[in-house]
Amino acid sequence: MRFSGEVYALALVLAFFGPPMQAQTDEAAAWQAALASQDIGLLQSFVKDHPQSPHLAEANALLTQNITAARGLGLMPIEAVDGYVVQHDLIIAAQASKSAADYQAYLTAYPQGLFAPLAQSELALLALNPPVDPAPVATTDPAPVADLTGLTFTTPFPVGEHVKGQSIADLIATGSPQFAPIEGLPEEAWRDKSCANCHAWTETSLCDQAKTYTKPEAAEALAKPHPLGETFKIGLKEWALGGCK
Repeated sequence: MRFSGEVYALALVLAFFGPPMQAQTDEAAAWQAALASQDIGLLQSFVKDHPQSPHLAEANALLTQNITAARGLGLMPIEAVDGYVVQHDLIIAAQASKSAADYQAYLTAYPQGLFAPLAQSELALLALNPPVDPAPVATTDPAPVADLTGLTFTTPFPVGEHVKGQSIADLIATGSPQFAPIEGLPEEAWRDKSCANCHAWTETSLCDQAKTYTKPEAAEALAKPHPLGETFKIGLKEWALGGCK
């Protein structure tokens, strides 16, 4: 049986455009359902199933907002909230640094995590287009970093701009970021605001995050700026090395 030219052309068009259009329709439907319901489960599913969606940033922002509200009302187990918060912070740090080491650190800690598909996708893209090392530039020797060995959750930092005299416990409760923790976040959303407004940190969940800084592959992540300052990040590492006491 022979196809006419028009039928053959139509078959080619359907074969080429069918699956992507269906995928786009599924994504749009999933996003509309999550957005309309504001349901945490639907938002989490959308983030996991559509890591390349243009709505990903908005979905993550809604998740953070709704989980924080649910925890405040006692509607979600602390363990569920803490797990999301740690994973969210790690993947946001990786997106900010665009570093393969940061994405791999997330996958090492959470191989089946909520953002694992996104981390795997970004690693694949980085493998195809590895970053070009910039030409070395002459620099002065960096200022020596204070020895924070033995720092505990409640020990005040002995040095450090913005953190001196405050403990880790103080900073996660009342500390304010020195720059936008997420690229593109409006200034009114973070300037002079406590980190506790967006993060449901507890001593246990923060310890889990701090432990990622002790891994060999975390050297690059430690070199990246932190909204609460370099000394705070180094302090987290030393606190974790000491057993999060």
